[in-house]
Amino acid sequence: MKLLTTIFAFCLVFVVNGQNLSTSSKKAEKFFNNATTLFQQGENSAAIEDLEKALKADGGFLEAMLLMADIYNETKADSLQIVYLEKALALESEHTAKINYVLGNASFRIGEYQKALDAYQAFINLASSNHPFYENAQAKIQDCQFAISLYKRAVEMDAVSLGDKVNSEYNDYWPSLTVDGKILVFTRLNPASGAASLRYQEDFYMSANEQGVWLESQPMQAINTPNNEGAQSISADGKLLFFTACSRSDGYGSCDIYYSRNRSGRWSIPQNAGEPVNSGAWESQPSISANGEYLYFATNRKGGKGGMDIWRCRLNGFSSSGGPQWSEPENLGDSINTTGNETSPFIHADGTTLYFASDTHPGLGGSDIFFARLTGDSCWQKPENMGYPINTHNDEQGLIVNAAGLTAYFASDRPGSQGLDLYQFELYPAVRPTPVSYVQGRVFDDSTRQALCAHIELIDLDSNELVAKTESCWELGEFLMCLPIGKEYAFNVSKDGYLFHSENFALKQLREVEDPILLDIPLSAIEIGKATVLRNIFFESGKYTLLSQSKAELDKLVEFLGNNSQVNIEIGGHTDSIGSAEMNQELSENRARSVYDYLVENGVEQGRLSFYGYGFTVPVATNETEQGRAENRRTEFKIISTK
Repeated sequence: MKLLTTIFAFCLVFVVNGQNLSTSSKKAEKFFNNATTLFQQGENSAAIEDLEKALKADGGFLEAMLLMADIYNETKADSLQIVYLEKALALESEHTAKINYVLGNASFRIGEYQKALDAYQAFINLASSNHPFYENAQAKIQDCQFAISLYKRAVEMDAVSLGDKVNSEYNDYWPSLTVDGKILVFTRLNPASGAASLRYQEDFYMSANEQGVWLESQPMQAINTPNNEGAQSISADGKLLFFTACSRSDGYGSCDIYYSRNRSGRWSIPQNAGEPVNSGAWESQPSISANGEYLYFATNRKGGKGGMDIWRCRLNGFSSSGGPQWSEPENLGDSINTTGNETSPFIHADGTTLYFASDTHPGLGGSDIFFARLTGDSCWQKPENMGYPINTHNDEQGLIVNAAGLTAYFASDRPGSQGLDLYQFELYPAVRPTPVSYVQGRVFDDSTRQALCAHIELIDLDSNELVAKTESCWELGEFLMCLPIGKEYAFNVSKDGYLFHSENFALKQLREVEDPILLDIPLSAIEIGKATVLRNIFFESGKYTLLSQSKAELDKLVEFLGNNSQVNIEIGGHTDSIGSAEMNQELSENRARSVYDYLVENGVEQGRLSFYGYGFTVPVATNETEQGRAENRRTEFKIISTK
């Protein structure tokens, strides 16, 4: 909250009311009156000169000290403001309580939290409980105690510059990264070309990473204009760029969110994201989730909690022209948003860890970076401050984290930089997101090889919950889906008129993002004789009891048969060659029967189903290796007829 610190609270009121000043020097009074006029006219430098003369004439001139402090407050010279406030305190006047309060504010702003705490406590001791600043001072005491505790629990942070291939002599900031960590997009504040006077404009630059080295950054000419483009977010696969542009002819408000698509390496002409993402208010700082399902952004639109709030929209689908279409925006609620300002959201590729800036959650002053985790569809845990020295008494914002969850990127003007430069540092464990790998590939017709726009789902096999969904609707049927490490997933690809395809991703152990899963997925049209393997049907070893992790795949098969009522299928069970032919034939038939029974119990007509145990007579791989035997132990279904 902006607090009253102007000199009008201290000394100009005496002039207006004709009361006596604390000086008996006519010379000092003359310089003070001149300074007062100059201050009111915005001539701060000249006012300071006259105040210095006034104080030279009378070193104990209280009102001159307070006016000097107020000028330095207005010019954001906090350290000099503190000097004159402390001189004024030494005089012990009737304004001591109020001066202590302002001293607390100034000290807090420059990170001198113990001095600020002492000043606020002195104010509390001197002021009455009905003083208009009393409750604020009590709150600020808690802020000081919190800040001191963060300093005492300083976290490790070793920031390393991204180097002169990325950073320039100008301000470089607002980084964004693809999930593979190979493409970095950022904003640079360049001198405007052809400008008669020195004017700066924001443009986008891109740098590629080859074998851990950032290459020379290049301007994104297809998107940059003579106006400002800033605060961008590149999609996990590098196919979409969302960004902010202001005061454009097709805008809805002061600043809007736009997007551009990357087709065969060329960025399209940017399009306004439209309603309901944009409104008549200010929308900015987008962050697209790795699965493309949610677009997070900051806005001051109606219905918020305070100043700037963080909202998100959910992807409803794509228009005929290929543009994303979004749901009505959802405010992230009281856990995240406050009566102050929450900005610069970054949703990590795990889909559940949000990093953002706030000037109201408990922090070190200005805006600090916080993180919060999503525990349900829209239930956010209480945000936690990232700690010192990630946060300082200055403004921090615009932090992003790579897919592995180990490295953060941010902009800073720390010593050794050329203005704002981009840095990276290793996150300490408590604030890391879930590590993420990814699966990338394309979906196509197995006969024509033509690209297919298919629906793709990722399901947690332990909870049977949908983790992520996407579509292969880009050119060439391409898709990319992030895979949070630590669980086992069913991966299903489906399209009307085709058999669905399933994969099993066992990611209980860490899989490096540098080692993604790459898949070509051919889908078979629904035709007699076509078959597909159900890779997420599981049984107890040597038995035919279905495990609970099979439910997602079984329900997918029920759904497929419900959507294709003309299709009749055979459930086929297969084993490896360990054991006798008789034992394996019986086991395979019983397993096929278990799937058959589940389908019938869940509403599929018996007349549409049959089952058969093939034992080890139809291997798809060698039985000489464990991997081959695992591939041979399978359940599949085959189209028998299409009535």
